[in-house]
Amino acid sequence: IAPKTNPIELYGTLDRKSVAGPLRPAQEAILSEWYTKRRRDKDLVIKLHTGEGKTLVGLLILQSFLNSKEGPCLYICPNKYLVRQVCSEANKFGIPFCTFDEGNEIPNDFLSGSKVLITHVQKVFNGRSIFGINNSYVKTGVVLLDDSHACIDTIKSAFTISINRNESVEIYSKILTLFEDGDYNTFMTVPYWNWDNKKTEVLKILSAANAKENKQIYYAWPLIRDQIRNYCCYISGTKIEIVPYNVNICAFSSFSRAKHRILMSATTQDDSFFVKGLDFSLEAVKNPLWNVNQKWSGEK
Repeated sequence: IAPKTNPIELYGTLDRKSVAGPLRPAQEAILSEWYTKRRRDKDLVIKLHTGEGKTLVGLLILQSFLNSKEGPCLYICPNKYLVRQVCSEANKFGIPFCTFDEGNEIPNDFLSGSKVLITHVQKVFNGRSIFGINNSYVKTGVVLLDDSHACIDTIKSAFTISINRNESVEIYSKILTLFEDGDYNTFMTVPYWNWDNKKTEVLKILSAANAKENKQIYYAWPLIRDQIRNYCCYISGTKIEIVPYNVNICAFSSFSRAKHRILMSATTQDDSFFVKGLDFSLEAVKNPLWNVNQKWSGEK
């Protein structure tokens, strides 16, 4: 028998633990709407109130894609603690999943499209990502970002280099010397013309530090080295920050080139960053999938 692709029917076939009862009305409403009208969307935002069981909704959608042979499927959480929580939900509901083990290899069950891979945002979005960057990357069918607002800060920080004076005094001093004509007692922006004139020297300093695997630079270096013209620099008496004007999400091709990208967020949040930061279509952000039968709004 072919595996079910309708997530509501699929739920009925899972080997659930006895504590897992039927789907809630909100879950059924979202899943039904997704399956009948939205499953072809490349970009999709799903909005659910806190406590409405969005984890299960996300897992069932990914399982439906796997059953339709549209994997590999990746479920991304904001942190390691939530990875454990999602794994225990998947366990409870009988959804097959895999995670990274100590060996840090990408699981074959994920690559072959037989199980959902549950991991956290830092694993995917860093300049040394095991999923690769730019043209050398792991192909994905569907990537789902859970609690996507909480993931955003981590994604932004992947592109930022912070150099604390206490931890890297030599690098701090070398960069400060390049821009000595400013008063950097408070957090000041290096004037863009000054930055533009000195960006090659800055790259040399960062490149040398990266070669020594300075951890403040090592993970962001592959993302910054060819994009330095799109960055600005802030200097204070204690640290230097080199920050992009906009994050270049296209560098993370496993996410940006996935056939389907799904963001889950709470109903109260502003999703405008999804367009500018995650390169989501405006259409997807304007038309999220949410439970139209819900009469109340707001957090518990």
